[in-house]
Amino acid sequence: MLDYTALTDLFFDNIKKLFYPEEWITLDLTLSKSEIFTMLLTDRHGEVIMSQLAEHIGVPMSTATGVVERLVKAGYIKRERSESDRRIVVIKLTDNGQELVDKLKSNIYEYLQLIYDALTEEERQLLGKIFFKVFDILNERMIGKTNESDEKKQIRKIEID
Repeated sequence: MLDYTALTDLFFDNIKKLFYPEEWITLDLTLSKSEIFTMLLTDRHGEVIMSQLAEHIGVPMSTATGVVERLVKAGYIKRERSESDRRIVVIKLTDNGQELVDKLKSNIYEYLQLIYDALTEEERQLLGKIFFKVFDILNERMIGKTNESDEKKQIRKIEID
């Protein structure tokens, strides 16, 4: 039987090593998770429109606009008109934003390489399978919560006598 208390203790005792390694001190740690996800999404796609961003980070458009505004003020993101449709505003990383994302990804890659080098080929394959299974479970849970939320948002007709 799995000892959840021991597993939880192990997780909390070591999470700092994952999320706050010494190498990250050079990064801008004042950014929120939504701001970091915005920058990573923009890095992945080159440019992003606001509706894509709001959907990806799971926030209303007004919140996404605030996230982008803070990143523009910090000099990490810029707004431009789409070349294909001048009515659409796209966001792109600035040189400073790209530099920050590159540093973050470099730190993550170093940690992944440390783990990869310490595992056998069989362990690497098993770890990959476990990660995919964990993410599938978490995605299913999120989809379930989204469906529940959508059901609550539906308009209900109330008969009035």
